[in-house]
Amino acid sequence: MQAGPVDPGVLGARLRQQTQIDDPITGATDPLDVEARSALWPQSPRWALLELLHVCDGGARRLEEYRFIPDAAAAATAAATATVTAAALPQFHGPGVPVAILFERSPNGASRARVYSADGWVEQRASLLGQDPHLRIGRSPDDVLERYCVALRAAQLPATLALFEADAYLQRSNGEVFQGHERLRAYFADRYRSGGIELDACSRLDDGARTVLETCRGAGRPALTVYERGKAGRLAAVRLYH
Repeated sequence: MQAGPVDPGVLGARLRQQTQIDDPITGATDPLDVEARSALWPQSPRWALLELLHVCDGGARRLEEYRFIPDAAAAATAAATATVTAAALPQFHGPGVPVAILFERSPNGASRARVYSADGWVEQRASLLGQDPHLRIGRSPDDVLERYCVALRAAQLPATLALFEADAYLQRSNGEVFQGHERLRAYFADRYRSGGIELDACSRLDDGARTVLETCRGAGRPALTVYERGKAGRLAAVRLYH
């Protein structure tokens, strides 16, 4: 889809309809509390523009990927105050802060949302979901995502790179982009210095074009990753959120 601006009021109204929102800054609470306390509320004066970049829709879950572009004057004013809602912006690359909102509808029609963004909003975020040991990560046992997780776990750099298209990119939660095999090699070589990466899968959303995994790592640290496949079946894009 083509990136385009969204009305913050419309997004805010949708969020107010949720039974609960799990926000990086406030934790799991009711929408009015998130609106009052979170800098990530879409109608916060710190944002000059909100852009919708990607959507992954499947059954009871829908993921919307945004870019929240700061208002320079409002951000400077907020950073000079000491309120929770005026928390300083985390460091980010590009024109705006990456934000992903996953809406999940229960069988009775009620909906809740989980918000993911750059990892600099809080020092530590509590686990959002429990691990699902029966969850299949890929579409089949030999799917690229299954092989990717094996390579991550074993810290196998050549095997990891072989799973990416030549012009693929990985975007960190702060918006920094590593595109092409040389840049990806540098990224994963740095990540593998401390050993392999274990991803404990919690939920999966797949609409045919994208696969979205919610995971927990380390001490339950939550993350959401969006995977796109290329024409050759390898990974064309990986976007991380925390």
